Amino acid sequence: MKTYITKKSLRNGTKVLPVGEYHSLSWLKNSIFLFLFISIVISCKKDFFQLDRPPQSPWSTLKEFEKSPIGLYYVLFSGDKWNVTWVNSWIVKNSLADDIGWVNDASYGYWRKSKEFNTYTDKNFLNLYRVIGGANWALDFVDTKKGNLFPEITEQDSINNLNRIIGEIHFCRAYAYYLLETTYGHAFVPGGANDSKDIPMPVHFANTTTEAKNPVIGTTKQVWDLIQSDFAIARQLLPEKYINGVMHPSYEVRASKFAASAMLMRTYFQRGEYDKALVECNYIIDQNKGAYDLTEAPIEAYNKSTLSRGNEVIFYAPYYDISLAVKGPNHLSVGNNTYENNGKCNWVESHMTSLVVKRLGWMNDPLNDTTINIAARSDKRFQQLMTVRYPENKQRPGSFFETRNETKNISTVWCWKYYRGSGLWNTNIPLIRLAEVYLTRSIIRYNSSDKPGAADDLNVVRKRAWDVSVGGAFVPITPNDITADIIGDERIVEMFGEADRIDYLRGLKVDVPPGERATERGYTTVPYTSEDFVWSIPQRELIYDISLQ
Repeated sequence: MKTYITKKSLRNGTKVLPVGEYHSLSWLKNSIFLFLFISIVISCKKDFFQLDRPPQSPWSTLKEFEKSPIGLYYVLFSGDKWNVTWVNSWIVKNSLADDIGWVNDASYGYWRKSKEFNTYTDKNFLNLYRVIGGANWALDFVDTKKGNLFPEITEQDSINNLNRIIGEIHFCRAYAYYLLETTYGHAFVPGGANDSKDIPMPVHFANTTTEAKNPVIGTTKQVWDLIQSDFAIARQLLPEKYINGVMHPSYEVRASKFAASAMLMRTYFQRGEYDKALVECNYIIDQNKGAYDLTEAPIEAYNKSTLSRGNEVIFYAPYYDISLAVKGPNHLSVGNNTYENNGKCNWVESHMTSLVVKRLGWMNDPLNDTTINIAARSDKRFQQLMTVRYPENKQRPGSFFETRNETKNISTVWCWKYYRGSGLWNTNIPLIRLAEVYLTRSIIRYNSSDKPGAADDLNVVRKRAWDVSVGGAFVPITPNDITADIIGDERIVEMFGEADRIDYLRGLKVDVPPGERATERGYTTVPYTSEDFVWSIPQRELIYDISLQ
């Protein structure tokens, strides 16, 4: 008897909502040709994402069905060098919080203006619904077969491959919805109605223009329920690790059970269900059997241009693989300091805000003084993953300075995490790291009055980053000294440039500090429920999609 689990049986236990179709005419056209496009692009290369021939629908063999998640990963993490889906989300999310400031250059535009036209959100909306359309197509196929997908396969293939493939499809659909809801959706309010109409929420493939133009628009609660359900299914079906010779070779760099658990952790955190998020933290930290740890220097997560990964990396985009047909996303450079010559450039558009730099104790007066304090110099993350741009008139030997008029006379701290491997643009980019899990567990424990546990988790991250040769012996934070602000500031340092801060604050259900937006917009704090954090749906979708008008 086969052991695979169908989507239909899992729905009954995890409350997937039976809602309607989607999407606009542009999405429908692109979705129909999605798999053909992906097959043509990827099949020209021979490496991890190699396809033998264009997929068919319905898929007639398990080998062909493997092409479904490969295509979904491709749209999520590859594509055109100036249009890579996850980075489109990265840019706009980094523009919203209090840790990052942006140069005031009209020639480039601003990504923090959530109610104005934005190139990256416009592209992202379409890309993410391409993923959802492809996932729905495959999951509809699973439902249609009613548990009898590929009768010829062995029981081991059912366990190791069929279940895994279905789990990956759910993972990719949930990942797409997660990016959509945290960009275009309202924050989840624990105990609230959460009934704002947010985004189209198809769970089936739209086969006609009538279906596409009349989608069901999911409420905040409905969309988060679907995200939670999909990640839960993925967590159940995905294996903990790749098995060589049993699974498709590219699965080695694809989502595992731990990646699904980490995304489920993020989902529960956004919903304010911290006890459930804690369960996922415990699983990842305590049950990974040595697969992930924080024993390496911070740079080791960011300098891999081969199949290898840093010890803390749970999930990454494998840009070392030239079969992705793209170098690392070019537009990531707007928030990163590495340039094509493997050096530091002077045109990065974002930086750590002066308020944060001062609060961290890294510089006493960033606007007027170039002195770097011991707190920064003894932090390996500052040493390895950030760089300082000095004022034009206070250059240091071998240093670079900011040429833009707005910042050329002040000291700024810039991100220097990406493209750090020998392959430069073909360097892998971490998307989920163990340090984030420790810091999530730390704040959950702190807010649950477990200060010793919170301090323990915080100290694991801090100790890994501490350079004893500069700062002397590591001094741990004690349970009596730990505060929520200390945990939050540690997270700013650890996750700087990774589009984490705004999701963290909205997940904590706390007001968002203004950062450098105070003078621009004239306010001091912003509620986490503010409409400022809800990006507008692209105008073209409003034109074609009747239900959005």
